[in-house]
Amino acid sequence: MRARVAMALAAPVFALLALPAPALAAPGPAVEVDRAEARVGDTVTVDLAAWPAGNVLIELCGNGGARGSADCAVAASATTSVDARGRGTAMVTVVRPPIGCPCVISARPVTGGRARTVPLAVKGVPTLSDAQRRTVSAAPARDLTVSGVRVDGGGPGASWFGGRARRTVSFTVRNTGAAPVTDPPLTLAVGRGDDPTGVLDAPRIGTLEPGAERTVTVRASLPRPAFGRYTIVGEITGIDRPARFTARTSSYPWALPAVVVLAVPLAAVRELRRPRVRRAAPAPAVPAAGPRGVTMNEVVAVNVGQWRRLRNLSRTALAEALTPLTGSAWTGADVERAETSVPPRRFDADELLAFSRALDVPLPALLLPPSGYETTPPAAHRPPAAPPS
Repeated sequence: MRARVAMALAAPVFALLALPAPALAAPGPAVEVDRAEARVGDTVTVDLAAWPAGNVLIELCGNGGARGSADCAVAASATTSVDARGRGTAMVTVVRPPIGCPCVISARPVTGGRARTVPLAVKGVPTLSDAQRRTVSAAPARDLTVSGVRVDGGGPGASWFGGRARRTVSFTVRNTGAAPVTDPPLTLAVGRGDDPTGVLDAPRIGTLEPGAERTVTVRASLPRPAFGRYTIVGEITGIDRPARFTARTSSYPWALPAVVVLAVPLAAVRELRRPRVRRAAPAPAVPAAGPRGVTMNEVVAVNVGQWRRLRNLSRTALAEALTPLTGSAWTGADVERAETSVPPRRFDADELLAFSRALDVPLPALLLPPSGYETTPPAAHRPPAAPPS
C-alpha cells in the first residue's frame, strides 16, 4: 500500500522531468572590451561577435548611453566592418564623454538599429547620481528631422565617357525639439549597396532654434569610372535620437557605346578615301597573329564573366539574381556554362536584359567586344561543308 502511494506521489515529478527542455535562444550580437577600467587617453580593443555583416559604429558614452548619441563622444567614435562570420574588431580611444558616467562602450549598425552596450569604468570622470540622471532625462528634447532629400546632376558630362560623376545632395533639417541645437555632427557616405563606405565632406549645420529649419547642400563625387547605382547615406548625431536619411542616384557612361559605333564607319570611310598604290606582290609569308574572331554570343559570354568578377559576385549569387528576372531556375553551373561553354550559349533578348539588370550594367556593356577580340558572323566559325560524293 505504501509503495503504491509513493508511486502516485512521484508520478507528477516524473511527468515534469519528461517534458522537453525549452530551446535555447540563439545568441544575439555581443560586445566585449579588453578591460573593465581605463583612463582618458587609453586605447581599448572592442570585439564584436554574432553581428550581421556590415559597418558598425562604436562609441564611448556617459549616462549609460540612455539618450543615444547625445550621451556619446561622437568625435572619438570608431567604425569597423563585420565579416561574414559576424566578427569585427575596433580600437577606441578613451575620451571624456559629454556627460558623466556610468560609462559604456556602445555599438550599433551604421544604418540604424538597436545599440548594444558593455560597461567601462573611466577614471577621473564623475558618476551621476540617480537624481541627476532623472534630471538629465527630463531636460528639453533635442530632436531634428530631415526631409526633402533630393539628388541633382547626372546630365551630359565627363561621366558619360567613363569619368568622374558629380552630384549635389540637398536636404532640409528642422528642429522639432524644445531646445536649440548647435552644429550637431553630420556624417555622409556614398557608394554601392545599402551600406556605403566612401566618406564625404559634411558642412556645418549651425544653430537651429526650436521650430527653425535650414536647407543643407552637399557636393558628392562618385568614384571613377562611375558605373551603376549608388547610395548616399547621411546621419545627424549628438541629439536625443539620430536622424538618418538615404538618397539614391545612378551613373552610366552612355556615350562610350555611341563613340564605338561611330568610330567603326569613320575608320571605314578613311580607309576608302586612302589612295591606292600598286605594289609588287609580296613573297608568301606566315600570316601575323591578329585579333581573335568571335561571335556576338561569345562576346556576351566573355563580358558576363568579366562584369561578374568586377561586381565581386559568385556564380551562385548571379544565378539567384537571374532566377526571378528570367522566370526560370538558374544555378551556379548554368552561369558557368553561359560564361565558358563551347559552342557558346545563344543568348536571347530577354536573357540579355536579365543579365544587364543582375549585373547592374547597361545593355551595350554586354555587347561591346573586349580588347583583343573582333566579332565575326557565326558562319565564319562553321566547318566547311563536305564536298559532294
